[in-house]
Amino acid sequence: MSSSDADYIIVGGGISGAVIASRLKQNDPSLSITILEAGPDPQDKHDVRTPMGGFALQGSELDWQYQTEPNANTEKRTHTLTAGKTLGGGSILNYGGWSRGDAADYDAWSRLTGFQQWSYANLLPYFKRSERFDTAEKNVPELAPRGFSGPMKITSVSASSPERRYPLGEPLCKAWKELGVKLFPMVIGRHTTEDTSGHLQLIIEGYADSYIFSQSHGCIGQNQGLSEWLENWDNGQRQAVHQSYPLKGVRVLTGKSVRKITLSYDTGEPTGLSTSERSKATGVVLETGEEVRAHREVLLCAGAVGSPHLMMVSGIGPRPLSMEKTETPSPAKSSLEKLPVGMNMIDHFALYQLFKLHHSERGLALGHPDLNDPAFFLGLPSDFVVNEGLPRSLLEKALDEDGVTGAERDALLEPNRCFVEILVLYHPLSAPVPADGTYISSSVMLTIPSSRGRVSRAQDPSNHTPVIEPGYFATALDRVALIHGVRRLLCLMLGTNALRPYVESEVPPPGHEKLHPESSDAEIEARIRATGLAHYHTTGTCALGSVVDEELHVKEVENLRVCDASVLPTPVGGHPQATLYGVAEKAAEKILQASRGG
Repeated sequence: MSSSDADYIIVGGGISGAVIASRLKQNDPSLSITILEAGPDPQDKHDVRTPMGGFALQGSELDWQYQTEPNANTEKRTHTLTAGKTLGGGSILNYGGWSRGDAADYDAWSRLTGFQQWSYANLLPYFKRSERFDTAEKNVPELAPRGFSGPMKITSVSASSPERRYPLGEPLCKAWKELGVKLFPMVIGRHTTEDTSGHLQLIIEGYADSYIFSQSHGCIGQNQGLSEWLENWDNGQRQAVHQSYPLKGVRVLTGKSVRKITLSYDTGEPTGLSTSERSKATGVVLETGEEVRAHREVLLCAGAVGSPHLMMVSGIGPRPLSMEKTETPSPAKSSLEKLPVGMNMIDHFALYQLFKLHHSERGLALGHPDLNDPAFFLGLPSDFVVNEGLPRSLLEKALDEDGVTGAERDALLEPNRCFVEILVLYHPLSAPVPADGTYISSSVMLTIPSSRGRVSRAQDPSNHTPVIEPGYFATALDRVALIHGVRRLLCLMLGTNALRPYVESEVPPPGHEKLHPESSDAEIEARIRATGLAHYHTTGTCALGSVVDEELHVKEVENLRVCDASVLPTPVGGHPQATLYGVAEKAAEKILQASRGG
């Protein structure tokens, strides 16, 4: 017996694993819980607390740095996927954006799976459980979908400090207004007024009074329009999950890589002409060979690459062709191998761009000595974000080309669905480019990508590196949406009266021509294929309905659940951490109910 044996063995100490462990222990102190985290505890060695320090962690020992196979639709490039290999997981490496998807994104889960409890309305209490928005917002009816008493403090850029007013913020709002974007902010100013239709209006302090927003926005079930950026930085300090969700009483073991899940195959009562077999997870085996047993359940929280890969090397999910030729599985093992583990890989593909400013001596971007107030460094150097849909004609044409019909087509054609997120950052965020106030950058991100990839096991059984075929940019819908979003950004930066005096031009990557509002679709598409990257929001590889049931149990296996981003069956807009905290809260409640015989 290992000293690490416990009622619950949690593989992965990131967002999902830490939330679940904390909630289980808080609600039932008698439970024994062990977290096995492959990476280190980062506190002593790395700057994981401040925004600019945290941004440097990609590519460090705290990052899995998963390598994909060459992707045919991005000029056969190999992509590196960042994922947290550390206690705290993605909460240590991410950029702190806090945005849920639209209500329709979650309702697509329940419609696809038939699991009503995974609809937006039934997930909402768990989203709110994790959040702590400003209690001053509590009495605003439009903000009822937010949480106000959870562990994770959420704030807007302007609320983080009165001095955090980026010089380009107001011109950016004006430029979006020129393009006809509705101004739906999430920020709450300290002044209110009533518009002529009687709706509460919320004014962002420090900006012109003409920039009054008629509806609060962000984490309310509808993202379309322009809103102020929400983040979970707290006074410029990162809120790591294992600090916001205390792990007191939980045995946390770092530097513990798991080799496989241990399964038993219990012979049951004869059924017809054969004997039934039941698969049961009994624990895990570490890379050292040590076996750690779970008295109740094994909970996989190793991420959308790690969890499916661990399942496959344990005999759950498709086997490599090389093994199929040499081994004949038992009936129980054969049923496990039919589970579509590793399929349905989803990620938010994006194009990042760089822009040069006119007269950089004016102090418009970070790096200029005039912008040295500590308030500018309290979070991501941005303030407003836009989520947009597609013109219906473009959308219908793309869906026709992709052969999308029935309920899936109807869902994508619903009004106000958002297909792209556009974010402007007042810093180049690119190592070869000097951060001297001359450059700003941007991201145009697909929020509901329809392309799918997969994670699989290497053909050589001795190779424990996951094989990742990302499948980026493979559908007409993704191509049309991202090209449209990039064109909107180019019109914003270079084609509006509000920003034309500030932005000189796009700065293309070496070997590429500049893009501008008049660039053809083919030119924009070529740039995306050559330089587009993922946002490292991998999900979907152990999906609800196909791999796990509505209680998150792995089908065909007792005492094994998947509780991380792998279970998301369809894309969710926004940045996934807000969704993952809610999913983990729901998973913890389900596990507690089962432990009490509920």
